[in-house]
Amino acid sequence: MFEYVEFPPQPIVKAHLVINSVLALLTVAVVVLRLVARFLSGAGLWWDDYLILFALPQGLGMVIIQGMWAPMGVGYNMPETLPNLETILKMLVAYELIFSTTISTIKISVLIFYLRVFVNRSLRIATKATLVFVMLWSVGNTLQVFLICRPFAKTYSLTVEGVCGDQIASFIAIGAFNIITDLIILTLPLPTVWSLKMSTPAKLGLTGVFLVGLIVSVIAIIRIVTLTQLDLMNLTGTMIWADFWSATEPNLGILCVSLPMLGSLWSRCVATRRGESKLAYHSENATNGSTGFSKLKNQSQIDDCQEIPLENLYAANQEVHFQSAVTTRANPELDSDRAADTDRDKDTGSEVSLTDRAHHRHDPGNGIRVQTKWTISRD
Repeated sequence: MFEYVEFPPQPIVKAHLVINSVLALLTVAVVVLRLVARFLSGAGLWWDDYLILFALPQGLGMVIIQGMWAPMGVGYNMPETLPNLETILKMLVAYELIFSTTISTIKISVLIFYLRVFVNRSLRIATKATLVFVMLWSVGNTLQVFLICRPFAKTYSLTVEGVCGDQIASFIAIGAFNIITDLIILTLPLPTVWSLKMSTPAKLGLTGVFLVGLIVSVIAIIRIVTLTQLDLMNLTGTMIWADFWSATEPNLGILCVSLPMLGSLWSRCVATRRGESKLAYHSENATNGSTGFSKLKNQSQIDDCQEIPLENLYAANQEVHFQSAVTTRANPELDSDRAADTDRDKDTGSEVSLTDRAHHRHDPGNGIRVQTKWTISRD
């Protein structure tokens, strides 16, 4: 365990820690709901889900480090916190590395989600190119953590002889590329969405789903501004806001990319509530003797239809199921008439059974209904 001189955490530092702790708990809850939605849909987990599961503990680790820094003198000027400086710098190395890997993991998860969902060739090519760029950017982030100072021990030790590059400029450059990649990733699917044959409100809804990540981009911009105000010669005195937004961004990113995945769970809940409402409505109408009873009666008559399966075509790729059935109303009188007709017209038995007789011609309950059902599944 690190040894340090303890300082009473300042009120602003406490407030920041509470905010990020609540955000972290909310993020965990949303990720759990995301997994529940995936399992309930029968789709199971895929690489984008696994990557979010990998990013989640890293985001929580950022909040943990923020909490550990709080009593070490964050918000106090350097001369007061000098005994804790080396410990703070060591933790800063881990902080930078975790931030880099978390943000990269979130971006890669979103891009792999695009590859899972979209089949448009041009979009897939652009997604793969962006994926390569993000991976290279991630490698650069990791390398700068270890190469900014030579020897590496100079990064966290005040006594080691060596030289360091401009760390503040490095942080800002990485943050700028972070924002650029965010904007590229968020806008990638928009041309495909607006080329779909659907209503404008539906397109706007999908656009909003994909652009929800702009919230994270705004936080990234604010974080860069706070980094410009960071002074390494008075690190503890100037790191309050940089510390806060750096822990906020990855957890908010996990939250924002997971929220759209809850759509199927929300639809399931809405469908369940609607089903319960309809059941209560019919029960009330049946009790009151209103027309709801007749509707239920009509529904029961429809259920009396006899179903004669015709075919069941199963595609070679085992993804598309097609099924048709002919239904005829169960009518004992009509069945007896048809039986008699069949005895008289044996040569056209099948035709007789499918032809309306004169005394049934105007009966809308007679005739043939073809019910066709399509089921599309993904292995």
